Amino acid sequence: MIQLHQVSFSYDDLSVLEKVSFRVERGEFVFLVGPSGSGKTTLLRLLYADLDPVGGDLSVVGQQLTRLDKVSLPYFRQKIGLVFQDFKLLANKTVQENLALPQRLAGTPPPTIKENVNKLLNQMGLLHHQKALPADISGNERRRLAIARAVINNPLLLLADAPTEGLDLRLSLEVMALLDALNFQGMTIFVATSDRQLAEKCNKRIIELRDGGIH
Repeated sequence: MIQLHQVSFSYDDLSVLEKVSFRVERGEFVFLVGPSGSGKTTLLRLLYADLDPVGGDLSVVGQQLTRLDKVSLPYFRQKIGLVFQDFKLLANKTVQENLALPQRLAGTPPPTIKENVNKLLNQMGLLHHQKALPADISGNERRRLAIARAVINNPLLLLADAPTEGLDLRLSLEVMALLDALNFQGMTIFVATSDRQLAEKCNKRIIELRDGGIH
């Protein structure tokens, strides 16, 4: 599902990642753990083809990213769900509309959109907020909405960047339980976090990123 071999990346003269290698198999739930500034977000951006490595080989969902052209990029990204640190929800759209938009862009028929949105809102505990704007729900609920939006089109892989940042342990474990349920359904989950305690409590595989490399 994810394969990196000797991948390096730098911003101008600042080296961020140096010869990083690891694999994530289909159906795995893996934590990428490291301190703030260790390059976790940069690595996720490489996996999403938002950045290009300066060296090494990188393959995600069967696509060799060094050979990915602009025409193929949208089709590649359809296979990946992404949860951003700042959620990137549309402030002027309701909870329901935020969730329906990716389905509309994918060309899903309206009756199916309604069915899928209601099902996922119910799964995420947000059905009673479907007409609310993101600003009118709690931070934890916005987080769940961001996860729901990322998975509404059934991606093969979910990349989550610090999805529990700012939450206490109880709420963090609630978010992890939602991701675990998606993993149980067959989705590969890759979570970047600086919270090693949380990763250890979830009893999943941990990859540690520190000083630009895997440890």
